[in-house]
Amino acid sequence: MLTSSAAAAIASPFTALYAATKAFVSSFGASLAVEARHRGVDVLVFHPSPVASRFYDKAHRLDVLDFFKGVAVHPDALPPLVFGSIGKTVWRDIGSTALGFRLLMKVVDYNLMATVTALAAPLLPDFKRAVAAGGGGDGGKGKKAA
Repeated sequence: MLTSSAAAAIASPFTALYAATKAFVSSFGASLAVEARHRGVDVLVFHPSPVASRFYDKAHRLDVLDFFKGVAVHPDALPPLVFGSIGKTVWRDIGSTALGFRLLMKVVDYNLMATVTALAAPLLPDFKRAVAAGGGGDGGKGKKAA
């Protein structure tokens, strides 16, 4: 059983390292499931929506985190869903955020979604604060990547 995240499914500004590691966990788990199944080993990668926990107490202040905190899944909801999925599926999305992200990526091409996110990000308050603090790219001014 591997814990990934709904963030594995989409471009995630300001949480790029987190999203990248979760995308790795998802891909690794799916590949491992193929290799191990014939030996009777079940592999489950679950993608919980944000979980209502103390994580938010010490997380960087981002408006998007405040939004996700408001739609977080209660931790007590996870065990029966996770353990009930073992042996039945390889990936399990839990909660409205995980299901919504997965559905969105079925309807909208990933490249299009990443491009729209890149174009819209400079309009968001989190992005503007990051640029003002000396991070977050060039503020959408079209600076070419190296």
